[in-house]
Amino acid sequence: DLDFGAEEVREELIRWGKWYLDTTGIDGFRIDAVKHIPSWFFPGWLSSIRSHAKRELFAVAEFWDPDIEQLKTYIAQSEHVLSLFDVPLHFKFYQAGIERKQFPLDSIFSGTLVEQDPEHAVTFVANHDSQALQALESVVEPWFKPLAYALILLRREGYPCVFIADYEGATYEDCGSDGEKYLIEMPSFRELIDLMLKLRSSHLEGEQHDYFDHPNTIGWSFSGEKALAVVLCNGENGSKRMETGLPAAEFVDCTGNSTERIKTDEEGFGDFPCKGESLSLWVKSDNPL
Repeated sequence: DLDFGAEEVREELIRWGKWYLDTTGIDGFRIDAVKHIPSWFFPGWLSSIRSHAKRELFAVAEFWDPDIEQLKTYIAQSEHVLSLFDVPLHFKFYQAGIERKQFPLDSIFSGTLVEQDPEHAVTFVANHDSQALQALESVVEPWFKPLAYALILLRREGYPCVFIADYEGATYEDCGSDGEKYLIEMPSFRELIDLMLKLRSSHLEGEQHDYFDHPNTIGWSFSGEKALAVVLCNGENGSKRMETGLPAAEFVDCTGNSTERIKTDEEGFGDFPCKGESLSLWVKSDNPL
């Protein structure tokens, strides 16, 4: 319990921040539980640390609240010097996984930080607090995690963060609220996340076209020489007609979920299919990753 109103406390935290930066060579800070830290503290503290570093240090803070207005208020009061984790988006993923096809997928970004302030939004699917039997348990269902990672990794908006337990998988025991011990097994999505990271670095070029016009099938595309078409379904099989900017081009689904080959028309539009409760990532067949 630090008294941020005391000048000697603020000076010590600045001294500590400079020492930690010099000792570790880090490129930024993750600041925990900032709802318990006054927002006016961070502009002065980060300004001193960034001046000492002589470079722009990234800073993200955890303000665990699904209310978008609370997050926006904290960002404004801290003079926009740090980003916040997009907790409202995480709860959208949590809700979508439970409700399956009853969840309106076209509203997935409604009321989220990445929708309303993408420059200060750190998007994530899950973290150490949201996993099963933890303090802020809100488990995103495994079937929906591939869709959720596409929504944060394959779009321009936001600063995406991958949870290591989703990447590597995890197995652990912990006690439930009933006092009983439970074995929790979290699957690894390494192969799919690696694919998305590769696509993020190579195919997010050109104009981004959004097709969020159906409650169960949504998509977006990037038009240009390295065109990419993303389709997500949380219900039955679906398809989305989208622009690629490449007339008469052949596309394949690099996830392997679909074995079809899709050819665009003379205007560069194609009808890209997707299996139910799944996703497909379409790239040019002659443009290997």
